[in-house]
Amino acid sequence: MDYLKEGLVALYPLAEAEAIIAVLFEHYHSWNRVDINLKSEEQLSESELLKLHHALKELKEFRPIQYVLGVANFYNLKLMVNEHVLIPRQETEELVDLIITEVDNGKSIIDIGSGSGCISVSCKKSKNLSAVYAVDIDPHALQLVSDNAKQYNLEIETIRMDVLNWSDHERKYDVVVSNPPYVLEKEKASMHQNVLRYEPELALFVQDHEPIVFYEHIADFSVKHLNTDGIIYFEVNEKFADEVADCLKFRNFKKIRVIKDLNGKDRIVTAIV
Repeated sequence: MDYLKEGLVALYPLAEAEAIIAVLFEHYHSWNRVDINLKSEEQLSESELLKLHHALKELKEFRPIQYVLGVANFYNLKLMVNEHVLIPRQETEELVDLIITEVDNGKSIIDIGSGSGCISVSCKKSKNLSAVYAVDIDPHALQLVSDNAKQYNLEIETIRMDVLNWSDHERKYDVVVSNPPYVLEKEKASMHQNVLRYEPELALFVQDHEPIVFYEHIADFSVKHLNTDGIIYFEVNEKFADEVADCLKFRNFKKIRVIKDLNGKDRIVTAIV
C-alpha cells in the first residue's frame, strides 16, 4: 500500500492521492477507508497486486481513475465510462437534481449530447417518466448509454444525431436537457493534463468565436419539438450564462432562469417554451 502512496504523491497532493487509493481498494476489494487502515498489513494475492500495479502505471500517465476503472460514481449510481465520453461531474449532478425535483412523473425527456447517459439514466432511475431518449453523435457513447441503462433495467431509446445538423421528426417531448460542449479552445492552456490527454475534445470544446453555438441549435430544436409549456434545461459555461439566456429570450421562451451552482457560479439555465 505504501508503494501506491509513494507513486501517487509525486503527481497529486497527499489528500488526493489518499482519495485515489481509497477508490482503488473500494473498487477492487470492497474495502472502505477503515478497512484500509485495519488491513494495512494484510498480504494481497499476486493477481490483486497486479491489478493495483497496472492501475498505478496508468495513473502515473495522468489517466483519470474513472477511465482506469471503467466506472464513475454519479447521483448514487455507478456508470460505465470510457474515453469516448466525458467523466460525469458534480455540476451535472446538480442539474439532474433540479430536473428530478421539478419535472412531474409521466413526462418525456430527451437528453441531447448524452455522453455516458449520466443525465438520462439517473433521471429515468429516479422518476417514473413516460419515455427517455438519449441523443449523441458518437455511436460509442450511445452504446454506453444502452449498457448503463441495461444494468439498472431501464428503458432508454438512443438516437444518433448531430445537433448542429439535426434531423427533423414528428416526435415531441416535455423536457429537453443538454450539457453540450462549452469550454473555449483558448481555455485549454489552464486545463489539467488528465483532461486534455484523455477526455474527448468533441464533447468539451467550442470555437472561441461561437461559444453558444450548441445552445442556439438546441434552442431551435426545442422550439419545434417541445410540447406546450415544455421545459428546457441547460448546463452552461458560467461566462456565457447570460448569453444563453438571451438566446432563449430571442426565441420567445418564457420564465427564463439563470441558476447558481453550489459554488455560486451561474451554471444552469432553464426556460419554458
